[in-house]
Amino acid sequence: MTGVAVLLVVISAFAHATWNLLAKRADTPELANWWMATSGAVIMLPTAMVLLALDMPGATGWAFIGGTIGLHILYFFTLGRAYSYGDLSIVYPVARGLGLTLIPVLGVGLLNETVSVVAGLGVGLIFMGIVAVGLTSRSPDGGRLSIRGVLADRGVLFAVATGVLIGSYSVLDKRGVEHVTPVLYMFFLTAGGSLGTLALIHRKFTRVQFKNEFRGNWKGIVAGGLLQFLAYALVLSALRLSQVSYVGPFREMAIGIGVVMGALVLKERVTRGRAAGAASVALGAAVVALAP
Repeated sequence: MTGVAVLLVVISAFAHATWNLLAKRADTPELANWWMATSGAVIMLPTAMVLLALDMPGATGWAFIGGTIGLHILYFFTLGRAYSYGDLSIVYPVARGLGLTLIPVLGVGLLNETVSVVAGLGVGLIFMGIVAVGLTSRSPDGGRLSIRGVLADRGVLFAVATGVLIGSYSVLDKRGVEHVTPVLYMFFLTAGGSLGTLALIHRKFTRVQFKNEFRGNWKGIVAGGLLQFLAYALVLSALRLSQVSYVGPFREMAIGIGVVMGALVLKERVTRGRAAGAASVALGAAVVALAP
């Protein structure tokens, strides 16, 4: 990875972990997540209109925009559900870690990228970390969950679904930003994802609930919306400089940040097993990113 790509992804990791923290702290994470995406799109609308006038995407660019909107609609939905059922220090590592594991696999299989043996070892560390974090999810009686119990945990299941979507849209977006300016691409991704997610959740929540979530948490929502937009716009820019098999894993240093935030800010119980799992994921991410 180039020095510029590394810097972009480091800033992105902190921004990403922070907006996830803000979403988890909200009274209704699903609504907060939707409001964040919506506010980010509204704030960036003037900039997007200027970019659209200067560099209108071609047919191929619009096809990629449509594809990423579809994947992100599902992503916003599953992430909101995951935070409704699970702790930040479990959902965040599992979702991001699984997505990270899939990115090099899809990058090699679909984009003909190459991944070294060292990077493969990093992916192995990530997988072990995901398993360790998932197994620390608490059962109703306060004990550890078995593999069977993890598979029955809604927070973990929605986190797994989110991870699959992360891997999928990351590979798609690597090609997408070759045809569309990253900030403009991010705007359509955010705006389209917001509208699509609304279609999925509007029956679950009343208008009063939508209004109350914004009124009671508008500062966090606006801040989260800007951080949400910034985090992925920086990653899209980094994808123009380096291959997705390395950018994707490196950005998952945010996993360690997310677990620390869960413990220090949300006062979540982070066991030794969960901390070790998150550390394994973060170490694996560093190994993959720095591998030749």
